[in-house]
Amino acid sequence: MDRMPDVLSGRLEQIAYPHIRDHLLQLQDDWPGMLEYVNHLFLDTRGGTRRGFDFTTAAALMEIKHDLMVRLDEFARLRDQVPHRDPQFTAGAGKPVNGYHPIPLPKHW
Repeated sequence: MDRMPDVLSGRLEQIAYPHIRDHLLQLQDDWPGMLEYVNHLFLDTRGGTRRGFDFTTAAALMEIKHDLMVRLDEFARLRDQVPHRDPQFTAGAGKPVNGYHPIPLPKHW
């Protein structure tokens, strides 16, 4: 598997936390592991006491996450999990109410 200098290069120095930079470098050859780690960083595992990241760090982590998702084809996987549109759930023709058309709900909704 290729190294990912284009994913980490220019972004590590934007991350204000040395332990996060070090961990990302350790995972640079494990794309799924790195994506899992980055996803975990955005979860509050401290019972509401986590302060969050500064904007620069959060932006760098989100850019890394996006690039990893592209490389791992995660967007296609997620797209396949979205349920298809229910043909019974359509905008009904009729007189708009407050600028909106009425929408009939499917049976047994």
